[in-house]
Amino acid sequence: MELSELREGIDQIDVELTRLFLRRMEASGQIAAVKAEKGLPILNAAREAEVLEKVSAAAPEDLKASVRVLYTEIMRLSREYQSGLYPELK
Repeated sequence: MELSELREGIDQIDVELTRLFLRRMEASGQIAAVKAEKGLPILNAAREAEVLEKVSAAAPEDLKASVRVLYTEIMRLSREYQSGLYPELK
């Protein structure tokens, strides 16, 4: 397989990853609305730990740490997005 074909595959994956990220952020915004309504804080450390455990368990051993880093950043971005939508949340 040629490098250009492999890169084309990566480009297609990037489109799908972006689409999924946007869906996740939309869901995050909906969660923020419920948190604001119920007076809940943005950060739920127990939930984030649960997510990290679940996603890293699904990854092969050599990628577990990378998956944890990826999801740690995704969740940080999610909290930042929620804060922007509902500044009153802490």
